[in-house]
Amino acid sequence: MTKAKKEPVLLEQVERLYAKAKAGRWDDVWLALAGERELAGACSRYVKPSSRWTFLHQAAHAGNEGAVRGLVRLGAALAAQSTDGETARDVAVKRGHVALATLIADAERGADSLWAPSSDATLLPSSSAWEEGRERRAWRELCVGYGGGRITIPAGARYYVDAFERVLVGWHGTYDPPGGMDGASML
Repeated sequence: MTKAKKEPVLLEQVERLYAKAKAGRWDDVWLALAGERELAGACSRYVKPSSRWTFLHQAAHAGNEGAVRGLVRLGAALAAQSTDGETARDVAVKRGHVALATLIADAERGADSLWAPSSDATLLPSSSAWEEGRERRAWRELCVGYGGGRITIPAGARYYVDAFERVLVGWHGTYDPPGGMDGASML
């Protein structure tokens, strides 16, 4: 299928899943996204045209911590604002989900810098939360957004993640371990 033919089909899938998220059917959403990297990336970055709400807004509205964590891991735009000017964090606060609002605020750290989530839905998000570093092994090749570009972590390579499972990337795209400007480990 050509890209031009594929995009409307993908958008239809995303919109169907958005309706399920809005209805609180998050188990159905995650089941549909399992193993579907392109669809998952598209959902995490989707903005409903009429309200400008995202899947993250819906998760915050429902107080669903698992959905928030999953969407952040996929690269959700944390600063996306609705037509009313509300971010997902604002929605969580308004609905009384204070702990969830704090979690979203933690995820926002570094989101306006080199580690900002890419608009490219094929790229995983990166992070600079060095103190949270946990070691992982790539079971498949990972493509990660960093500084407006992309880094590739080959299958089998060691890398580190933050509490949201975002890949920790150091200066110049270093990841094993993420290094500072002087090359020293940031962990």
